[in-house]
Amino acid sequence: MTITHDLELARRMGGDLAVMLNGVIIEQGPAEDVLGNPQHAYTRCLIEADPAHWSAGSSRKAAGKPVLVAEGLGKSRGGQRLFSGQNLAVHPGEIIGVTGPSGCGKSTFGDILLSLLPPDEGTVRRGDDLPAIKFQKLYQDPPAAFPQRITLRRAISDLIKRHGLDAARIDSLMARLRLAPELLGRLPGEVSGGELQRFALLRVLLLDPVFLFADEPTSRLDLITQQETIELLVELAREQNCAVLIVSHDAELIRKVSDRQIRFEAERSENPPKNQRTPEVALA
Repeated sequence: MTITHDLELARRMGGDLAVMLNGVIIEQGPAEDVLGNPQHAYTRCLIEADPAHWSAGSSRKAAGKPVLVAEGLGKSRGGQRLFSGQNLAVHPGEIIGVTGPSGCGKSTFGDILLSLLPPDEGTVRRGDDLPAIKFQKLYQDPPAAFPQRITLRRAISDLIKRHGLDAARIDSLMARLRLAPELLGRLPGEVSGGELQRFALLRVLLLDPVFLFADEPTSRLDLITQQETIELLVELAREQNCAVLIVSHDAELIRKVSDRQIRFEAERSENPPKNQRTPEVALA
């Protein structure tokens, strides 16, 4: 038995497929039948929420002074060369998508841009000496990003006090993120994964970032919640002129939302066999 949000995986595996909603199996049968001729409205919504069915967003050309510039970045780990000689200029409000196989250095690259990891070679410069707090990360595992023993209200309140933020913005942002006010009184483990990821986005937006590294931010979400979260992330980033670097294994998702795309190749040995190419990052 395999539990997955990936409809294409379910299709390829074949066999019987069951669709569950609120703890109840609402539709069941051969995978090709369920996905090819869904009977329940929720199943149809799931299929339509797959990134393959999204409309492509309007691309934005890079403009303005870069908020971040990386030059000649290189990193190795465990005897493997992840990447080298990589350059990237990130401009206000643009969406840059990053794809590639597991272990190829996607998350490492983003963490280096945020100065969470040091590069083995190269430099990262922030525009106009912007403070570190303006460069934020949205993690793929929402529960790990929140203290589990205090309510969400306390977690948000602590952020407000620590950085002297405007608490009046909370209500409007929560409404925009479709978060009910009563959720603030709950612990992180008492809300859904989609709701908690939207709280993580709320927390980041309160800081008015100029650059956001979203590291597989929807990998744990169902397709419908994923679509809602990504649409909100892109919409709010455009409005606030915040540059976003999105890492995802879903090449179709990246294609539909990005202004530019970066493809990381699989890692190779530090000493590759003769005539074997070293890893590359392809920027489209």
